[in-house]
Formats: sequence, C-alpha cells, structure tokens
Amino acid sequence: MTPDLAGHARIMTLADLVTPMSVRTAVTLRLADHLDAGDLTADDLAARTGAVPRPLRKLLDHLVHLGLLRAAEGRYGLTDLGRLLRRGEAPMGPFDQLDLDTVLGRTELSAVHLLHKVRTGRSVYHGMYGTDLWTHVDRAPGTPDDLKAQLALPPGFDIDVLLDHPVLARARTVVDVGGNTGALVEALLTRHPDLSATLIDLPSFAGAAGQRFAAAGLDGRAAALAQDFFQPLPAGADVYVLSAVLADWDDETAVRLLRNCALAAGDTGRILVSEVSLTERLRHVDTGMTLWFEAVMDNPDRSPDDLAALAAEAGLKVAAVEQAGTRIVLELHG
Repeated sequence: MTPDLAGHARIMTLADLVTPMSVRTAVTLRLADHLDAGDLTADDLAARTGAVPRPLRKLLDHLVHLGLLRAAEGRYGLTDLGRLLRRGEAPMGPFDQLDLDTVLGRTELSAVHLLHKVRTGRSVYHGMYGTDLWTHVDRAPGTPDDLKAQLALPPGFDIDVLLDHPVLARARTVVDVGGNTGALVEALLTRHPDLSATLIDLPSFAGAAGQRFAAAGLDGRAAALAQDFFQPLPAGADVYVLSAVLADWDDETAVRLLRNCALAAGDTGRILVSEVSLTERLRHVDTGMTLWFEAVMDNPDRSPDDLAALAAEAGLKVAAVEQAGTRIVLELHG
C-alpha cells in the first residue's frame, strides 16, 4: 500500500500541540510587550524575560514561521498579527485568554485532558487537579489579582430574563449562591432599588465581590460571605439564586446543592435556577468551543426538563419556567 504522505501530514498538523503552546508561551513571557518598543535579539529577550537563550531562540523562530514575528540580521520584531498579543490590546483579548500565569490561561489547558472527560464523564479538573474547577481556582496562586480584571465584566448572557423575574420584583432579600465576583448582585440591586443581597462563594471570589460592592457604593445593601455553598446557607431570604452554577456539577452534587438551598428557603422562600446553554447554538458553528464547554463542565447541556427532574429529586416543585435566548430560569419552591 502506498502511504498517503499528504494525508499523514494533514493529520499531524491537526494534532499539533507545539504551535498552540508556542503562542501561549510567547504571551506568558510577554514577548510582544518587550518587542513593542523595537526589535531585539534573542539574547536581549532572554535577559528581559528570564528565559534560557537556546530554547527561546527556537521559540522565536517558530513564531516567525507562524507570522507573529519577523526576523532580520539576528533581531526579532512584531508583525501586525503579533501586536495583537500585547497585554491590554483589547478587553478580554488574546493576551487575557492565553497567559499561562493566570487562572483563565490555565483553564485553556483543560483540552489536553479531554480523554479524562470522554472516559469518565467528569470535568477534566478532577483528572488535572483531583478537585473541582472552583476549588482549584480559589486556591491557585495569583487568583485574587486575576479576579480583579473580571470586576468590570457584565453578569452574563441574556441576563434580563433573570433580572426582571416577577419573584425578584416582589422580594426584599436575595442570596446569590455561587455568585462569583458579584456581577449579578450588582445588576440585581441596580434594577431593584429596594432589594438587598448576600453573595456566597469561596474566599477568593467573595473577596473580589466585596471590592466590587464597595466600588459600586453598595456596602449597605450587598454583603459577600466567604464559604463553601454546601455548608448551611443564610436562612429566611425571600429568594435564593443559582445562576450558571449547576452545569459545573454532576447530578448527585447538583441535587445536594438544591436541597441545601431548599433548607435555607423554608416554606416561604423561592429558588431561581438559571442556566445558560450555549452548546446547542454553537454545535454547528464552533464545535471546538462546544467540546471545551464539555471538557470543563460536568453537564453543560441540561434542558428545563432535566433541571426539573433534579429539583423533584431535591423535594422541590417547579412553579414556572422561562427561557430567553440562551438562558433558562426555573422558579422552585418547597
């Protein structure tokens, strides 16, 4: 049989790990920032980045091959494409996603462990770190500084269907369970002037949320409580919100969390479960992103019926279901 050399080459190109890691290494070393003021030699760049000259020179040559750098007379400079790798080039641009010294950049490496998800059905973080994503992020060095960059981000996709939910219009107190850095709480309190809120999340996230609330002048109406949301929650609030939380957990754990919310809500409180489902929309447009969601989340595809089944197992009833765009909102009660 005559080997299909062109086909073999194509497969090896598709399977290439060197190129994506080269770009991420370039970003992490801030090469584009160092070259922004003018061309430099490999030795100059090694001294500025704390790198070893020999492997760095090979990295630079590959970046030239990729069109991110240019080279002449032993010096390297940026191409127009390479300038996009500078820090601060654009909010949440390539730099923010590819820097391996940040939480988001390390999350990008999850695809390397895709086999774990396909074989076990569990988020790749269990294979990478032996724990869930959020516990790992909370404990990772540099997380507090990384989260500061997220304080300007909006609360999420198609959020109005949650912000304008009739239950919130009648409420006076809300607990945002797993509220991350507080974007949803800030939006809720802006939309509903008579509402006060408590955010529950792990210490790094609660600390960032507290900074957000102080900067927004919400100190008297919003509090950030640092705790695991599987511990007892503050009881007696009018509404408990789980926004884009359950997708990160398997069914058994999701039911456990819903039961914890139900215990805190009692007979009079309401629970709003709000999930964002992007995978069906992306399935025929960006199959890679769809697969990435699958890798990092335990279950990104739950339908309203799936969520209702989890609620029933937790002893909760569905009072209403609303859906707008990518967002689902279920109103639950005991």
